[in-house]
Amino acid sequence: MVKNYFLKMFAGIAFLGLLAACNTTSDPTESIPDPDPGIPPQKVLTKISVNNVSREEYMTAPVTGILQQAVFKDESATNVSAYYTGTVTYTDKNITKVKFVSSATASLAYEFNIIPDGTGKKIYNATCTGTGTTPALSHVSDYTFSYDVATDKLTKILEKRKAGGISAYNRFIEYAFVYTGNEVFQVVCTKGILDINGAPEQGTATVTKYNFQNYDGKKSPFSTLPSTYFIMQGLIDPINFYRLSPSNPTSMYIQTPSSSTNTAQSYSYDNQGYPVIEKNQNLTYSYKNL
Repeated sequence: MVKNYFLKMFAGIAFLGLLAACNTTSDPTESIPDPDPGIPPQKVLTKISVNNVSREEYMTAPVTGILQQAVFKDESATNVSAYYTGTVTYTDKNITKVKFVSSATASLAYEFNIIPDGTGKKIYNATCTGTGTTPALSHVSDYTFSYDVATDKLTKILEKRKAGGISAYNRFIEYAFVYTGNEVFQVVCTKGILDINGAPEQGTATVTKYNFQNYDGKKSPFSTLPSTYFIMQGLIDPINFYRLSPSNPTSMYIQTPSSSTNTAQSYSYDNQGYPVIEKNQNLTYSYKNL
């Protein structure tokens, strides 16, 4: 009799335990670890907009993300709706030509021909034909590139220019790069004339300093595109040289011979650390996954 009582009691306890396990109010997913999100998809910059109006667009190959064409505002044009189109040509996966043509007929058209070094990672030299509406507004330029032996960083670009339809080199522009870590901190742009021996006359030259400061340590949207393209864009307007940096400056200070301007920048980022909004200038960055 006692034996049967204990058997019934044990069976009842087991049954109640089974019911409790089946009717728990806890979320069953709480005990399951989150699935591995895997490697984030590689992305490439496609557009920069200002107040929902396109300012820059980058057309890339669907799978590889190789840059084929870019469109950006022509800041030199009086027509606010004028844009440059940059077309990129490759040889053995290296950029060997970039041609910029503006929708504004008064703006210069630029054709850069580029010779990469043996590794394909640096530029050995380059030439440019700038075509204006008249020969006096046109020029032909030759560029030499200097690099730091230890770091391979670009340290100087020297442009010797045949300007105004003259057959001999008569002007120069020198771009000297200063770094903080891997970031381009400053570009000193020196413009002047060449002496009778073809050497830059530094004493009579004018100097403009482009300072890119207080980098955020996040990922630059321009790092998704080839640096060679942005070097060519920087030779048109040196303000673009900060795009060679892996991160984003939060202030830019430009010192010309007659004035100076300072621009502050503040960003919001996506979950990979790329900017999606620049708040001060109302910029929006768009990407596509590869």
